[in-house]
Amino acid sequence: MLRADLRRQLTDATDRARQDPFGAGADYTDFDAVPRALGLVTTALLHARLTGEHQYDAFAARQRGWVLGANPWGSSFVIGVGEVYPHCPAHPVANLAGSLDGTGDILHGAVVNGPNGAKVVKELNHWPETRACQADPGRPWSDFDGRGARYLDRVSAWQTVEPAIDFTSTALLAFALSSHPPGHR
Repeated sequence: MLRADLRRQLTDATDRARQDPFGAGADYTDFDAVPRALGLVTTALLHARLTGEHQYDAFAARQRGWVLGANPWGSSFVIGVGEVYPHCPAHPVANLAGSLDGTGDILHGAVVNGPNGAKVVKELNHWPETRACQADPGRPWSDFDGRGARYLDRVSAWQTVEPAIDFTSTALLAFALSSHPPGHR
């Protein structure tokens, strides 16, 4: 029963990824596309460990790549990872204590929501205590929006750049499992 359910989830996600130009198995027009993609990585790798079957290994690698920058925006959604990553997380301490140019005190390793539905991202938050931070003045992310999705690296866009502990813990599990592929002890 467990094997069948894991296989069904992965089959649904791989079918979705085949229809997406960037191979995303998670719906990036809905909340939490990045942790969902990382969940697919984890599920695929655990499925291989459980069954000894490896038909989802390449899919897991593509989903991991999508999280790390092989996506329409060309951005990693892990702060501090890659050449392009979120610099303006919707995080009060990071905003007040950190640097606004991505150097110095940043939330290295924190994982953000990633893209979201364009309609949801229209409503941005503006708190008087928050320092303005917009990391896209020279490269507007809107150039890459489409298919009903939008991404902003702006402190007021919690819908796309809010880091969360559960997102980051999912990433830790996915990356840890990735470092020891099934069958390699």
